[in-house]
Amino acid sequence: MSYKSTTQDKNLAWFLPRPGPEKYPGGMPRYCENWLLDLARDLLKKKEPKILNLFCGMNTQGFRVDWNPEVCPDIVCDAHNVTDYLRKKFDIILADPPYSKQESFDLYGTPPPRYKIWTGECDKLLKAKGLLIVYHKFVMPNPNPEKYNIVRRVFIGNRCYHLPRVAIYFQKKAS
Repeated sequence: MSYKSTTQDKNLAWFLPRPGPEKYPGGMPRYCENWLLDLARDLLKKKEPKILNLFCGMNTQGFRVDWNPEVCPDIVCDAHNVTDYLRKKFDIILADPPYSKQESFDLYGTPPPRYKIWTGECDKLLKAKGLLIVYHKFVMPNPNPEKYNIVRRVFIGNRCYHLPRVAIYFQKKAS
């Protein structure tokens, strides 16, 4: 069986329904947030982890942070300096940043977030062995291979002729 590899255990594919009726631009497919966080709970073997939902949009779980006050986050702030507002540590950080320069401008009126900077902020807030889940339309790079291992990749489709999304689960190494 030459098609078998060790990376196959890391890859999953889900097909989920379209986003809900609120039609929030950039919103996740229906059930996606729940499934992503349920998988994270299973990986961590924790029923009640502390969750940070960064670039939260219409997501509902955990401590919600967004630039857009219209989505009623717990804190309105820029992800590039979220540690100016938060000090506590989290078991899981779910990040759903804008996917393009245009989307960032349309949603927030800002340039696109800088990956190295906001993931560096996440690193300061994530507990050892915690999970950073980056949900994007691209397969995003490991923010710091010396500090993180990739434990899962979930490819998410939700309709024909629509680009799938990818959620990559980066697990922070023990200190």
